[in-house]
Amino acid sequence: MEYPEAKEGFKKVEFKLPIKDNYKDYKVEIFVTFMTKATKCDAASSTVNLERGYLLPGRYVYYEVKNKNIETVVMTNSNCGEKIDKKVYNYPLFEEYRSESPYICYIPKDMKIEYRIWKVEPKYIVVE
Repeated sequence: MEYPEAKEGFKKVEFKLPIKDNYKDYKVEIFVTFMTKATKCDAASSTVNLERGYLLPGRYVYYEVKNKNIETVVMTNSNCGEKIDKKVYNYPLFEEYRSESPYICYIPKDMKIEYRIWKVEPKYIVVE
């Protein structure tokens, strides 16, 4: 399946995960990141929202930043010195692990995609 090119001001980012024997025991956590100016002890967060979309109903998934009003909140502490470049993360998207097809993301040109792989417990814990 051929995915479309990115719209103006965006880029298409593609990544594939390594093959796992028990892929159902894994999840992938996807972040959109970018740099901002903040001091070392400032905490920064973002309202960037990575949303799932489909080329065909229920098939050929892709991810896209759709919210137009992206805000960056920096909790400042004026006693921390000069400002430095600091990486800002959005609230992550947890997805099923798949290695047979790539993850396709459409994000603003000044942002990046980062991910990490999680191993889940194969058993459920029952709470009574």
